[in-house]
Amino acid sequence: MDPMHKNILPPDKIKLAFFDLDETITCKDTDFLWASWRSRRSPLGWMDLLGLLKINRLYYSHRLTAAEYGAYHFKRASSMTPERYRKMAASFAASAAKRYVYPEMRTLLDDNRKRGIRNVLITAQDEIIGSAFSSLLNMDDCLASRYVIETGRFTGMEQPLCFQEGKVHWASQYLEKMNFVWEDCAFYSDSLNDRPLLEACAYPVAVHPGAELSALAAEKQWPVFKPEKP
Repeated sequence: MDPMHKNILPPDKIKLAFFDLDETITCKDTDFLWASWRSRRSPLGWMDLLGLLKINRLYYSHRLTAAEYGAYHFKRASSMTPERYRKMAASFAASAAKRYVYPEMRTLLDDNRKRGIRNVLITAQDEIIGSAFSSLLNMDDCLASRYVIETGRFTGMEQPLCFQEGKVHWASQYLEKMNFVWEDCAFYSDSLNDRPLLEACAYPVAVHPGAELSALAAEKQWPVFKPEKP
């Protein structure tokens, strides 16, 4: 069941809902899904997987820095042109969404749309894969880690990344642009790394939280949502 139906959140007060991507909308990490998908098509996918092993060790021990995550994304993308990457990302997302998006999240997005609530993906994932998922799910916007693109090639990462406090930065700019305030906003996330944005939004929801986020949610009296896996 969708959390609105369980009265987890007051839909009459929410105008915008932010959603994390990995293990919130999808039941698995999209960096891993991408690397696995690419490894079946190119030896470069195996390089993505090897780089991801280090990133995941740091991430799950809460030691991953924005600089390290940005370097991983840049290295991954720099072997392709932006046009090539967008085409590959669209194909990957179409395949992954069928298998790994929580059905209850699809229902929640649809229900929000019917109520006039704006659905916005906000993810540390890069803008190309993030946008591919948000488009497939008919979301209103995507805030993600951005590349610097010059003369048709990737040259760097725009700062700050959409990671940890960086999510608050990009969400704040978006709210100002769209004439919303934090009191209008819900945010769904599985990650303790998203604590800054969870605390900024009026209606935070912990999705399949681990032990540390579960403890924080209990302390703050945040609702917990556990959609069933596809």
